[in-house]
Amino acid sequence: MAHGYPPRERAGTEQHVATVAAGLVERGWRVGVLAATRDPARPQYAGWEEEGAHGERVFRLVQNMPVRALSVAEEDRAVQAEAGAVVAAFAPDLVHVHHVQFLSSGLRFAAPTALTLHDAWLWCPAGGQLIERPARLPCAGPTPERCAPCAAAWAPTPGSGARLLLGAAGRLAGTVPPERLHRAFRVVPERLRRRLQAPRRGAPTETATAATHRARAMRAFAEHCALRLAPSRFLADAATAAGLGSVDVLPHGLPAAAPGPRPAERDGPFLFLGTGAWHKGPDRVLQAWRRAFPDGGPGLRLHGPLLEPDLVAEDAWHGALGRDEVHAALQGARALVLGSRWPENAPLVVLEARRAGCPVIAPATGGLPELVEPGRDGWLYDDDEGLVAALRECVAAPLEQPPRAAPSLDAHLDALEALYAGLLQGRP
Repeated sequence: MAHGYPPRERAGTEQHVATVAAGLVERGWRVGVLAATRDPARPQYAGWEEEGAHGERVFRLVQNMPVRALSVAEEDRAVQAEAGAVVAAFAPDLVHVHHVQFLSSGLRFAAPTALTLHDAWLWCPAGGQLIERPARLPCAGPTPERCAPCAAAWAPTPGSGARLLLGAAGRLAGTVPPERLHRAFRVVPERLRRRLQAPRRGAPTETATAATHRARAMRAFAEHCALRLAPSRFLADAATAAGLGSVDVLPHGLPAAAPGPRPAERDGPFLFLGTGAWHKGPDRVLQAWRRAFPDGGPGLRLHGPLLEPDLVAEDAWHGALGRDEVHAALQGARALVLGSRWPENAPLVVLEARRAGCPVIAPATGGLPELVEPGRDGWLYDDDEGLVAALRECVAAPLEQPPRAAPSLDAHLDALEALYAGLLQGRP
């Protein structure tokens, strides 16, 4: 269960869920995936079933509300009713939840339930990013007094274009097939689509009482889950400190890469792969690259969905890559560069880079030091000056050998199956 699933949603959490689902199907498990999806062409809470790419059953549930007030505590009884009907019909032996954003904090299941944390969403209502807004400073620790104004400053409420799209889709849903509406929207030029969908910032003022109510609901959901997991020690410790109880660490894994030629020397461009949003820092990477090589040097390619069009000039942005294209780009890159301004947990793109033999330049925050060993896998930096220095060092003194191999999917699935066995036997 997650807040999205490929091919409609393709961020890191969704890709991880798809990878694990495929691996479990191959091992003989019966797998169903309940995923929220954003689809202005369909009515709110519409649902349908489709076959996944690896034989898993995928149940889609439309949830087009981008944000909820803290007083709602992320609870949605309509989602709970639809999800309950899906789960009852599928009759799983256990349920594994990977995210409740766009779903509901009130979800409860009779089957034993596991929870994997992918970010701080359960205790950080500002997108789970642990960044205090509007000042854009590292979070000093979640408290109701801090979280209320921060969530209000972060909350992406629908802009006029988005409201117009949702209204038109709702009116046409009864006469025009949803997939036809969806295809029509996809042929609109990407930049115009971004403008139409752009949120307007600034939700109504939130209160500490509402923030407390949300925090209690999220802790109650976590307590319902008999098994709680996180892919990094950083996130596990942060969750425990936030009152979510004990959390076990289970690192993500990737399937082994198909054999193929690797460049003898890494003299390609630097590569940024990620969402074009402030917290991911593509502008930070671009500015550091310009400072590191003012007279020219290795190129820089910025790839991903651009959510904030004013963050990076359009001519510097190269759009999203398919999954196969990502591996090829990493194989030819000089290094993968992360500009993250938030404490990343365990981004899959770092594991993808290690699998492709590509060095990584990343900030020394969150769970990234658990994935990148300086001098072995790449470089860690503390500030913008450190990023400039790391870019230059990558050119002047590249790594003498490829980074360590990425953790394997088989090892992840072995550990996951052992945890499932304990859960089914009543052992957390």
